[in-house]
Amino acid sequence: MSDTPRARALGKELRSARAESGLTMRQVGTLIGCSEAKVSRLETARRRLSPPTVRAFLDALDVRGGERDRLLRMAHDIDRTAWWESGGGLPAQLTELADAESRAVRITELSEVLIPGLLQIPEYSRALFAATEVEPQHRDRLVAARLARQQILNEPDPVRYLVLLDEAALCRAVGGRLVMADQLRAVLKTARLPNVTLQVMPFSLGGHTGLDGPFLLLEFERSKPLVHLEQRRCGAFLDAPEDVTPFQRARSTLCRTAMSPARSADLVAAYADAYEREEDTGDGRREALAEVELQR
Repeated sequence: MSDTPRARALGKELRSARAESGLTMRQVGTLIGCSEAKVSRLETARRRLSPPTVRAFLDALDVRGGERDRLLRMAHDIDRTAWWESGGGLPAQLTELADAESRAVRITELSEVLIPGLLQIPEYSRALFAATEVEPQHRDRLVAARLARQQILNEPDPVRYLVLLDEAALCRAVGGRLVMADQLRAVLKTARLPNVTLQVMPFSLGGHTGLDGPFLLLEFERSKPLVHLEQRRCGAFLDAPEDVTPFQRARSTLCRTAMSPARSADLVAAYADAYEREEDTGDGRREALAEVELQR
């Protein structure tokens, strides 16, 4: 399979390895017995990246050890059907995102008004899709895809996931107060994983650099980092260094100014408690939040 997300990812890895070796495409072509044009097509996934071809490429670059094993595993897995490639009519931008998430070693997500998809429970997702006018016949499939994406957090060698969450996302009771209570309990459970970090930007912080829009920053073993931006039902990837750097700076700033993970968990728990005991007057929620405010 050529020109698939996996193939393009492997092609980028090979191009990075060649750049580090100092060899030109013409020199690699001479070493593996092909033209410069074919090397270019391999690196851009316009030519099939079979395991023997990748092995020859790595031999030419003298790539050894763990890095060689990793790239060969990518070559062997390139034709393996992943859940997002098995049909079902998922949007192309969603399959691209799922593939990038599966390859990332670190993901940073900033969310202003919603619980991020990688943390959502089914009831929250369904309520969100209904509110945003997703056609009913598509909702179950999209919920299942969202749950499948979350598997990356529990793999043997899981991605490191940093969640930067505005307090506004805790206030918006998508699906109602009981769904929201369950959702926040699920957030707390996931945040206890050793590879997951949750930091909340409280209202008391006032303005912050995350207010100019949510983003997903994906970082890889060797490939250039990507930023994924999404609006309603379309998404875009940024990979140019001058486009990605501002998001990396924003992450650093927000990590310094947001609440600590421990205090963030306290705030999320307070909201969950309040939703669980909230009456029509809403007094329970205000009392719970007042208690947390005193601890800040």
